[in-house]
Amino acid sequence: MNFYKILTSIITIIYVCYIFTYPSSFYNDDSLFLAKGIDNFSIIDFSPHFPGYVSIVLLGKFLNIFLNDNKESLFILTALCGALTPLVVFAYIKKLKDDKTAFVAFLLTISSVYILNISLSMLSESVGLFFFFLGLYFFEVGKYKSSGTIFSIAFFARPSYLIFYIVGLVYIYFFKKDALKDILLAFFFMAFIFLTYIFLSNGMLFIYEAKRFIFGHFTLWGTGQNSDISWVSNIFRYENIVYILLPLVFIKLDKKFLLIFILFISYFLWLIFAQNPENMRHLVPLSIFASILLSSVLVNYHKIIITIFVFNIYILFTYTNKHSPIDQIITEIKDEKKIVISNRSIEILRASIKNRVFDKYYINSSKYYFQNKKVYMITTIRPKEKKYKVFKGRFLGERDYYLIEN
Repeated sequence: MNFYKILTSIITIIYVCYIFTYPSSFYNDDSLFLAKGIDNFSIIDFSPHFPGYVSIVLLGKFLNIFLNDNKESLFILTALCGALTPLVVFAYIKKLKDDKTAFVAFLLTISSVYILNISLSMLSESVGLFFFFLGLYFFEVGKYKSSGTIFSIAFFARPSYLIFYIVGLVYIYFFKKDALKDILLAFFFMAFIFLTYIFLSNGMLFIYEAKRFIFGHFTLWGTGQNSDISWVSNIFRYENIVYILLPLVFIKLDKKFLLIFILFISYFLWLIFAQNPENMRHLVPLSIFASILLSSVLVNYHKIIITIFVFNIYILFTYTNKHSPIDQIITEIKDEKKIVISNRSIEILRASIKNRVFDKYYINSSKYYFQNKKVYMITTIRPKEKKYKVFKGRFLGERDYYLIEN
């Protein structure tokens, strides 16, 4: 085992231990729905919501045999996949280029605040990205059937990364056509197993829910139609200042990184036109692709690499909370007779407290209760009222919550 492998292994173990200093804590209702799916897989009942994330559910069910706790099973699965993704990136880039470049890609990735995001949020991104890069590794070493199988697991963990697979298919067709048959056969064999499980569990209701959800995503809520947040404000943040060096990649692109470059560009366009800017976790794949591309041009610039690494670690440690904002707020709700009104995490609240919980989305009823009843008001929008408590997130992308009590 060479120096880079040893150092990468040590850093990964430290990072995994660091991640597990955090307790399992739901990021939002989607993470609750995903945990519920481990016990009772029903897409029509939002357990979880469409498209079902069936490979996560099945992996979670396997872990739950030993743990008998759906929340802990989901946390261990998603936290491990998130924390181990940089290690898989290292293995992939090592085969693609060399040990030194792979180690730089590893350092830039594991120190990124976005890896903390997917490791703690208990959502599908970490599992989807872990298996996607694992599939790339097996593709690079020539194990095409294994690659296709793993890509299928990745796709059914995070189907909204569809653009990866479309771009990858085109790339393989033009540059590695001999691998296409084995990859597709293995991919669709696993896909058949996953779809069979979905239809045995949900029947034709899956199709009806698919139509409703996809239509709603692109016309009502899924691309930020009702949001006052933009991708411009999310991208141009000081936490992302290290990516100001990305133009160097355009100037001198190593052909070995062509697939990553194409994935970066295509996902950037997919992000802008098809993803909700309220969810900064959608930036995670972009940050990983960018880190890999930067490693190809910065590999010999040791001072710049160290500066970026130290900057990233500094950002990581500016976040000090161990529980999600909604879990912090739940401990503050002492009076069970008061009504709770919230614009986020409605189902988490209903599952965690005895109070009556109302959705702030219903403006008129919320306004009535706030003016005429004793309530706890929870919002992610900074209140105009002078007296409120603020609950900070654990990572970049976890929005602050505000609690107003009357």
